[in-house]
Amino acid sequence: MSLESFMLKDEVREVEYVASQRFKDKDGNIEKWKLKTITADENDAIRKQCYKQVQVGKRMKQEFDTVKYLELLADQCVVYPDLHDVKLQDFYKEMDSIKLLKRHLLNPGEYDDLMQKIQEINGYSLDEAIEEAKN
Repeated sequence: MSLESFMLKDEVREVEYVASQRFKDKDGNIEKWKLKTITADENDAIRKQCYKQVQVGKRMKQEFDTVKYLELLADQCVVYPDLHDVKLQDFYKEMDSIKLLKRHLLNPGEYDDLMQKIQEINGYSLDEAIEEAKN
């Protein structure tokens, strides 16, 4: 046994992904999106933004907003197209990167598939995602 096996640096990995058949380059080839993984620390920062106080009877309780989490995760993981690019935002007249993403993927199936792929590349299994959504 050796501790060197555990001495790994944070690795951000990029993958290509076809989010839609509708986006093609000038030669008619389908444009591939680029997605990246995030670190555990980046994930923690996103998760902290997703808790909200909810009143249950006379008590306040913290509730996790799964939809907001997935939106913020996607905002961090979509590298290309750059959802923060001013020219792209101006073209769609949408300055909010998450709303811009939803404008790109008008088909709910495309959007859901992208969310699933982002979770997958970050180490979540579909079973975990389903369980998280139930909570």
